[in-house]
Amino acid sequence: MSLTNIETFVHPRTVEEAFAALGDHATPISGGTDVMLRNPKSSTTLVDLMALPLADITESATGFSIGANATLTAMAEHQGLAAHLRGVLPEMLVHVGSPLLRNVATLGGHLARGRLSDVVPVLVALDADIHWYDGGHRSGPIARFYESGTHTTRMLITGVTIPAATGNSAGAFHKFLRTFFDIALLNAACVLRVDGAGAIDSARVVVGETPSLGVRVDEAEAALIGGPPDPGAFAAAGRIARDLVVTRSDSRASAEYRSQLAGVAVERCLAKAASRLEVAS
Repeated sequence: MSLTNIETFVHPRTVEEAFAALGDHATPISGGTDVMLRNPKSSTTLVDLMALPLADITESATGFSIGANATLTAMAEHQGLAAHLRGVLPEMLVHVGSPLLRNVATLGGHLARGRLSDVVPVLVALDADIHWYDGGHRSGPIARFYESGTHTTRMLITGVTIPAATGNSAGAFHKFLRTFFDIALLNAACVLRVDGAGAIDSARVVVGETPSLGVRVDEAEAALIGGPPDPGAFAAAGRIARDLVVTRSDSRASAEYRSQLAGVAVERCLAKAASRLEVAS
């Protein structure tokens, strides 16, 4: 850890001022848990984002709005988010680093780094939109934000919105890791909704850390629609994920091993979500 190359520390008060301070040799910083370890050697300026009014978490009839400066702990402890889709967010967040890291790590900082994330797959499964500023205020689906490479451009993430849950629905998260605080070898997030007859009428299946951040498995989702939320359907969806999700090797796991994990993670994740659905009386 070394910040000996830093010459200037800027404290903007507005998003516009913060964006104007960014340049080829400036790095934005909020919680700092990643920047302190991976600050570019070419950076001579840190742009402090923590004075920006972006830490609120608000709930309304349409869903949730989470500011970029909200900490992961604040998200995990928010009563509304904790109840959303039967607790999928705190289920995931408890596995992101240690409690001390979550106390300072911010949502915006985590999303801006664009790598090694348990948060992104869950947000994709929740149909979340991400909001950013690049000279104008922008927003769009979080999956598209990464697919388009927007996270690598000059911009500032300002927050995330999550739509309200509808009908009888529940979510779940599953992660394969070596130790409790470890980076995932592979993870999966899913959301199921069933109609009055007990058939699945909406499904989201997302696999992450392949090591890609998170991709929806459209074919697995389509296979679930119209059927019952039962072990056979989940096993079939798992096989689709195993066969179709593109994985690659790194120092932690081989591509072949990750493909097998994808199938198991999806099957277990779906079963966990189904166990949280309301039982028809």
